[in-house]
Amino acid sequence: MAKPQIGVVVPTLNSSATLAWTLCALRSQRNVTVDIIVADSGSEDGTLDICKCWGLPTIYVPPGNMYRAINAGLRQMDTEWATYLNSDDLVYPQSYARMLALGEEQHASVVYGECDFLDYEGRFLYEVKSPPPSRLPGMFRWGRLGFKQAAAIFRRGAFEEVGGFDEQYRLISDYDFFYRMSLSGYAHAQLKGPAVAAFRLHPSQLSEREAANMEREMRLFREVQKAKTSFGDLLDVLYWRLQNSSTYVWRLMKERP
Repeated sequence: MAKPQIGVVVPTLNSSATLAWTLCALRSQRNVTVDIIVADSGSEDGTLDICKCWGLPTIYVPPGNMYRAINAGLRQMDTEWATYLNSDDLVYPQSYARMLALGEEQHASVVYGECDFLDYEGRFLYEVKSPPPSRLPGMFRWGRLGFKQAAAIFRRGAFEEVGGFDEQYRLISDYDFFYRMSLSGYAHAQLKGPAVAAFRLHPSQLSEREAANMEREMRLFREVQKAKTSFGDLLDVLYWRLQNSSTYVWRLMKERP
């Protein structure tokens, strides 16, 4: 019996410090075939040498917008399921097999799970739990993405139907994409159990360097969507925060001088 398949795009720009970790995680996936495309935007630090060493296909996409590179890579995929993984993030060995099985079982278009957070050296910091699918629309209307992109996969057909990642955004297009998927009625499935991916935290990552620009993009997004929120939406956000209350307390305690 043939293994299930998933296509994964890895966007890169001078990613040599962490890329090998990410590729090792992808190549270590069990009971699934992973097709990898690296979408590079002009790396000059040995990133492409690493890709050559791993025998991976690469495409060049002009710099300036990571989501342009992701779209270009995903549109070269011919697998039923797809995702992208940043060049400093990880996915655990059984994750894609578990997620694909659940997606097919529940006839879902998006599958997501729990995500760990690591420091730059790969040490575990904390886990953030995701809410059930029924609470996602309310959280989106309130401006919250209840799961990390690294811990999510989606059907490539649905990706095409919603127009892929909106390239008018440089920093929040993953939020916009999953917002559109959720509020357009595509079925979501939540994989419970151990975390499926790990998101690396470090000061040089794009979301940290451009936090102010990210907030400006979120304001633009809200103006475009004109989504009306309700008290029920707020309850969805509070439920999610209550789920993660122990993590918040742990982080506060650790950050105390």
